[in-house]
Amino acid sequence: MRLLTEATRLFGKRGFHETTVPMIVSATASSIGSFYLHFRSKEDIFAAVLEWLGAQIAAAINQAMAQAGPDPLDHMRIAVKALADFLARNPDEARILIVESSGLGKRLEAVRRAVVQSHTRSVQQALTRLADRLPPIDAAIAASCWVGAVYEAAFHWLEQPEAERASPEHLAESIAAFNLRAIGAPVDRRDS
Repeated sequence: MRLLTEATRLFGKRGFHETTVPMIVSATASSIGSFYLHFRSKEDIFAAVLEWLGAQIAAAINQAMAQAGPDPLDHMRIAVKALADFLARNPDEARILIVESSGLGKRLEAVRRAVVQSHTRSVQQALTRLADRLPPIDAAIAASCWVGAVYEAAFHWLEQPEAERASPEHLAESIAAFNLRAIGAPVDRRDS
């Protein structure tokens, strides 16, 4: 776990290309042998970090949704806020998922896409359940747009100087309100 924690911190701060296995090992006060007991390469630990981030995000969304009532619109509102809030409160992790993991080859792209697709499938399922309450939409396309808006807004937020960034709450509420309006859903006054 310490290897994943330190690798996440280093990849988030320095980037994939600037982080080395010796840096990760040094940060954990372990040995190269210990690293290679668990991982074959820097690519392997980066893939493990992406999978770990996917699990953390899923846990944050599930925890937030556990407090929601039975209305799928409330689930969607809470899920998008939980995802945006997680990314905003964990900028190193967001940078890994949104920036650093792009263009690193087929294997790492597949891991990153699996994380994003799990969110997209959940949104598509919710949109399908809400079909009778929304204007006609293609649930698969709308789900991709929904998740893309979260990631793109989080990317924009990350690119801002830290002192100029909106609060994580404002970011999450703005994205939720935008996405709900985009699918023609009523927007809770708290989301405007």
